[in-house]
Amino acid sequence: MSESPYVIEVNQHNFTQVVENSQHVPVLIDFWADWCQPCQTLGPLLSKLAQEYQGGVLVAKVNADKEQALAAHFRVRSLPTVLVIWQGQLVDQLVGLQPESVYREIIDRLGGGPLQPAGDQVQEQVEALWRRGRQKQAIELLQDALQEEPDSIPFKVTLADKLLQLDRSDEARDLLQSLPVEERERQPASGVLARLQFADLAQGAPDIAKLEAQVRAKPEDCAARRQLAARYVLAGNFEAALEQFMDILRRDSKFEDEAGRKGLIAIFEILDKEDPLVITYRRRLFSLLH
Repeated sequence: MSESPYVIEVNQHNFTQVVENSQHVPVLIDFWADWCQPCQTLGPLLSKLAQEYQGGVLVAKVNADKEQALAAHFRVRSLPTVLVIWQGQLVDQLVGLQPESVYREIIDRLGGGPLQPAGDQVQEQVEALWRRGRQKQAIELLQDALQEEPDSIPFKVTLADKLLQLDRSDEARDLLQSLPVEERERQPASGVLARLQFADLAQGAPDIAKLEAQVRAKPEDCAARRQLAARYVLAGNFEAALEQFMDILRRDSKFEDEAGRKGLIAIFEILDKEDPLVITYRRRLFSLLH
């Protein structure tokens, strides 16, 4: 499996993805096999081009021995064979290993062009890598983007968010503290900072199951409830966290310098202001305080 987000392994089950991708960028379908010596040269060449064009072209690799139905459908009789798909149509076919310039000419002719990904493209690529479990590559992509644009606030905030998800709180904190004050006080940075506060609260705390048992055994233990709420936030269970802070507020509104109210407000900062949870719990907070 390639480490590049621009090179995908294709079979008959996910081939429709190739057609969908080709609506936006040219796709080079590389039919290859382990025993094919020229294929071993072509594969790295196409991967290098895909990485260089940074999203301007995609490479779809098909193992012709394993995917004989696909090879037969496209009448592939010699390896390597590269099919060029653009906007859902087969527009070119290259049989045998060609000079690098031939592949470049096709990509450039179809508008792939050597692209430096725009900010939103980088963010999309990061999220795609993250969903596929490639956290290391996602972090490296963001770090590379920041090398190119060291003052980019979106890149810094996204990187801080991802580092926080990997329990690298100190690195996330340093990135967020490097932002101008006005940026730290607005979304999305303010939301990441709020989550960082909960990460600090959960530092060294028992896990969720133990904290839940502790709260059941001693419902008035607001300190345990606060830690449990922090654990819930980090696990993405915001409603359960909100309930814990509401309970703290009901039991002792002055606990730890109004930790109940401040905890609720911090979660509101993480969520979108139009989120149904925010609307509901803002109303409940107002009713309780007044």
